[in-house]
Amino acid sequence: MDKKTKPPTIADVAALAGVSAQTVSNFLTGRFKPRGQNLQRLEAAISQLGYRPSAAARALRLKQSGIIAMLLEDGADHSQMRLREGWEPLHGMFLYGATTRARELGFYVTPILTRQGTAEEEAIRLVREGRADALICSTELMPETQLERLQRIARTERVPIAMLQENREREFICSVAAADEDGGEQAARHLAELGHERVAVMTVKPSWPGPVRRRIGFEVAAAKLGLHTEVWEAEHYTVEAVRRRAAPELAREDRPTAVFAVNDVIAVALIQQAIELKLDVPRNLSVLGFNDLDVAAYVRPALTTLRTPGAAMGARAVEVLVDAISGKPLVSTALLPIEFVSRQSTGAAPGK
Repeated sequence: MDKKTKPPTIADVAALAGVSAQTVSNFLTGRFKPRGQNLQRLEAAISQLGYRPSAAARALRLKQSGIIAMLLEDGADHSQMRLREGWEPLHGMFLYGATTRARELGFYVTPILTRQGTAEEEAIRLVREGRADALICSTELMPETQLERLQRIARTERVPIAMLQENREREFICSVAAADEDGGEQAARHLAELGHERVAVMTVKPSWPGPVRRRIGFEVAAAKLGLHTEVWEAEHYTVEAVRRRAAPELAREDRPTAVFAVNDVIAVALIQQAIELKLDVPRNLSVLGFNDLDVAAYVRPALTTLRTPGAAMGARAVEVLVDAISGKPLVSTALLPIEFVSRQSTGAAPGK
């Protein structure tokens, strides 16, 4: 029986390339790049031997795990295996952008689902146990006291943290967000330009940072534009809960002529309820969403919405954290633009 071949080492690469082991190490870690024949011999030796750096050895040497933990808060009913109530629809986009960019930079992202209200506790445990080099958090709006505790542990353990959708600045914590207030303002202007004067904002009680800021941006702009605004608030982020809350409002004779939903899931539920009540969208009721999830282009009528750069936000969070891990100052805030997407669910106000 053949003995198992021992994997090549840095010393093997150095011997074949005719350079020192330190030169090989410096090349592999990016500290400097040899030139000319040295570079050609190094690349040829690595290819010929099939050398692959050891992640475990690198972690021991640099005292880094190469892992960025991503905490995704989930208010689902786990007893029924439902990832619906309280689930932030952007989680998937954040995760895709973060994992893709992390691999390009030589890191891995480990997603961790946390129960509603436990993200701060889980983050502190991960930091104290040294299970990750950095953290990304996508959570409901965190109370100031919890955010302060998180900041203290991040500062003590020197572990950088990126908070998605947040805009509150803290040392050792970077806020990575979309320009949600601007998106809310764009929504209000769009409806005003269509002649709507009575509008509603449809939101949900679990307070996520992005939707809260969208609502604020919309309400401030609507007031300046002279729009009369109502607020409809559902109990949960589910189609059923939104439809229950919206049904009596849409059945009113004096209902608003347009509704701004703080995310696309809510907007789709509104359209379903309107259709059930024999309302024509957008002739009788305009519906405007937020996020531009895949479903937005396929519902009928196709949903007018505002596009959140979810994947880009996840990627940007990884970039600022990797920079901080390498010793660069942690960026305090990263704000990405929102894009208006015009489709068929909004139209001129009735009678205009």
